[in-house]
Amino acid sequence: MKVRLWAAILALAIGTLSGAAAAQLYAASARTMVEGRSDTVGGSLFAVNLSTGSASFIAPIRLNGDAPLGVTGLAAHPATGVIYGITSPLSRSNPLSLVTINPATGDARLIGPLRRTGSDISFNRAGILFAWLPESAQLGIVNLETGAVTAIGTPGPAGPPAGLAIDSTGVAYVTPKGATGTLDTIDIGTGAIKTGPPITGAPFDSAINSLTFTPGGLLVAVNSNAGAPAATRLVTINVATGVVANIGTLPDDTDGLTFANNPQEKVSEPIDWRSMALMALGAIALILGLIGWLSGRRKP
Repeated sequence: MKVRLWAAILALAIGTLSGAAAAQLYAASARTMVEGRSDTVGGSLFAVNLSTGSASFIAPIRLNGDAPLGVTGLAAHPATGVIYGITSPLSRSNPLSLVTINPATGDARLIGPLRRTGSDISFNRAGILFAWLPESAQLGIVNLETGAVTAIGTPGPAGPPAGLAIDSTGVAYVTPKGATGTLDTIDIGTGAIKTGPPITGAPFDSAINSLTFTPGGLLVAVNSNAGAPAATRLVTINVATGVVANIGTLPDDTDGLTFANNPQEKVSEPIDWRSMALMALGAIALILGLIGWLSGRRKP
């Protein structure tokens, strides 16, 4: 009996580690350095090491392999793993549009115009794509067939580009007032916004322009100085306290983050053993608790 139980525990731990190893953090930039200056020639796609923030260049992001695109938000569909992006107002071609991006080649395919300015996107578990609309401080629902955005909730005053991420329970987080504002939550059904804890400790005081959750539930973000080019850092944000911790330096003008499971793609990434070990320990603790509960039920 004990052998079978420990075999089950080991299998669950291995499955947890495999799932974590398969998830790659991707980043996209809105602009690319050309001859020592930042230009609107389009952005690039990177694979990012979550432990250090170091980024490995994958490819320029180009529409149909040709026209350069600047990308300001990324999100991976929870069922298909397809990576979607929204283009920046600064994009040299097809600004303010919804695209899909091949994570191996950077090749993008156009879906359609947003018809609204979006600064970040995120899927919920049901596969609905949401966008943050900084010009009206609203949440929007993005049509995956046409790209059109439908705003929900009450419009508010315009604000800076902000990050948006939805956790596994359906709670949406947004940074509508930058790196010295608050980490707010949004009801994705009504669009109602609830003020959260103040954001403190960011390396730059200007912007938090992209958010995403790790597979383990950690909120990571792009912190920018809003310059031209914009210096950026990969950071974590504590959702309960708003405290920011710096991980490392990202490429200039980084403006989108997402995790995606793409085991078929040849994008190498150093394994984050610390995160995977914590996830495995959590799984083991859950199994041990279940064993204890079952043992207690068997007692007369």
